[in-house]
Formats: sequence, structure tokens, C-alpha cells
Amino acid sequence: MTSEMGTDSNKTSTVREHKFEWDFDIPDTPFWKDIELTVARNFITCYRPQELEMVSFDEHSNLPVADRLQVLLAELQSLLSAREAAVAPQALHAAQPDEWRRLLLGIQTMQKLLGLSSDEAQTIRTILATTEGDARVPWLNMLSDMDLRNGDFAEAEVLAREVLPWMQQHEKLGVDSPQALGTTRILIKAMWKQGGDKEAEARRLAAETMALIERMGQSKFGKYQDEERQMLRDLVDDLESTVC
Repeated sequence: MTSEMGTDSNKTSTVREHKFEWDFDIPDTPFWKDIELTVARNFITCYRPQELEMVSFDEHSNLPVADRLQVLLAELQSLLSAREAAVAPQALHAAQPDEWRRLLLGIQTMQKLLGLSSDEAQTIRTILATTEGDARVPWLNMLSDMDLRNGDFAEAEVLAREVLPWMQQHEKLGVDSPQALGTTRILIKAMWKQGGDKEAEARRLAAETMALIERMGQSKFGKYQDEERQMLRDLVDDLESTVC
């Protein structure tokens, strides 16, 4: 991310790289060229192996990325309908909640990247209306991100403040996890964009976060240090150059 701060960007970690459950190898085929990792992961994990074999990618390999995202969205919507029909009259979210959430996550991912804001909002609110407990937290984070993109900075801040402590205290995450740092960036931008005292608080948080990133080289998340440092620098640079 961004800017004002930074120290030894050439420092390399001596800690053995961890493999995390969210790490994912993008298929090395023409269709997936230039497709983001999160898109590939959030699509492919919706399918059982035998189902994925039935999806034809080759004929769409030469399409622009946006058109390929449309193909993926249509495939997921078709799969959702098929899964719903298979468990009817029971609701899919009750019969197969994990599969249902994976499907809606895949759909939301495509909607976000395609700029389908109204559809994305409906997807997120559908999940939140039928989900309880900790399973709601990632979706509240997505709602915060969507509010930020839509210019609802105060609401984005409220949601990010709700989500961030959960991520920082989660046994699989922590203060320097990519997830917690991503939510911290949402919070920084949401406060900065409100100006005044909020901007000053955002600047302090950005400096504190960069200091945290500079210490993460020896943590289990050390392999993400360079990426997290750059994302924060880029964010701060963008905010510094933008007149609110």
C-alpha cells in the first residue's frame, strides 16, 4: 500500500514459508491468463472435481478478461440453480450451508470485478440475512469494502471497526495477517476520506500499520511482507494525491 513510510524494502525473511488454506495455484491454461488468484480460487472451489471437468473453458480462452468473468458468473449462477433444485423443497442455505456460501462468494467476486454494484449488494445482504455467528464476519468485511467503493465512508468505517478486532484475534489470522491488514486499509481510507480529525487518525493508523509490516518479516506471514508494504504505500500515495 502506500507511502510516507517504509524502510528496508530489500529485506528478506529467513523464516520458512507457510502454506495457508487460502493459498491457491491458478491453473496454467490460456483461459486463466491474467485472471486474479481470488477469482480462480473462488470459482474453482465451488465445484466438485467431477463437476469441474464438465465446464468448458477452451472456447472462451481468447475473450477479454471482463468477458471471461461474465462466463464464470453465468456458470456459477447455473450451478447455484442446479444445487437449489437438487435439495428442494429445502433451502440450499439450510441443506448445504458451506456449499451455498462458497457459491455466493464466487458470485460476489465476479459481480464486484464486473462493477455490478446492485447485484453485489443483493448477494451480500442475502448471505447476511441467513447467516449467524462468525460466518457473518467476512461478509460484513465485504459490505464495508463495498460501502467504501460507493463513497459511504462513515458506514465503511463502522463496519471495518467491527470486523478488525475479530480478525486480529482469530487463531488462524492475527494482527499481521493479510486479512487483518486488508481491513486496516479499508479503515484507513474510510477515515482519511472523511477529512479533519478522521484524516489525522487515518494518518496515524497508516504509520502504525507500516511499522507493523516492517516487523512481519519473521512472522508466519512473512512471505506477504513485500506485497503488504507496497499495497499500503500505494494507498497512502493515492490518498495524498487526491483532494477530498
